[in-house]
Amino acid sequence: MEALSQDAFAFYREMIADNPDVLRYFEEATPFKELEYVRIGSRPARRDQGRGLDDLRAIPWGFGWMQSRHVLPAWFGVGFALDRFARGGRKEERSLQQMLDQFPLFDDLIHNVEMGLAKADLSIARLYAGLVADESLRERVFGMLVEEFERTKRAVLRLTGQTRLLEKNPVLARSIRLRNPYVDPLSLIQVALLRRKRDGEDDVNLNYALAATINGIAAGLRNTG
Repeated sequence: MEALSQDAFAFYREMIADNPDVLRYFEEATPFKELEYVRIGSRPARRDQGRGLDDLRAIPWGFGWMQSRHVLPAWFGVGFALDRFARGGRKEERSLQQMLDQFPLFDDLIHNVEMGLAKADLSIARLYAGLVADESLRERVFGMLVEEFERTKRAVLRLTGQTRLLEKNPVLARSIRLRNPYVDPLSLIQVALLRRKRDGEDDVNLNYALAATINGIAAGLRNTG
């Protein structure tokens, strides 16, 4: 577990925390800056006037990725760590399976990652990515996220012996499937409103509508971050 944790953290640090492209992507491709209109927090999104990732509070970081359907904090780095560990050989693969079967903490971790993967929707996330003004930056970051998403999905399915996400949890799978048709239009509306906001439009009605989409998406996905 310690080896997996260290590998996942190192990969996350390299690809996310120490990558200046990701913070810019996050600020433009999520409604992070618009969370203030919802008026649900008692503290500002940043700890001080700094502009780095370390200055950003954890809740708006998770909330922004959830709203934009990336759900990145739930899965990023897990696939890298599992894949690297499993490549050690059959002994390591057996160790992972034994942990899943006998170590409740690891079992719970993997199933939470699976839920995050299931709630993510990269086709909609791609629409949010379109809000990033720098095309080259957008493609670099989004491509990197898709690569790790797919790797994590493959690793989780292989470890759990499934052919699709939540195959062994049909109740949750059905719940997500039934909610998405109501949440997806809110995401499309939010992207359109954010585009207007990014283009310089700023009035009370626009901000109110953005707040309504944020509330609606959070309620529909049943996770804030």
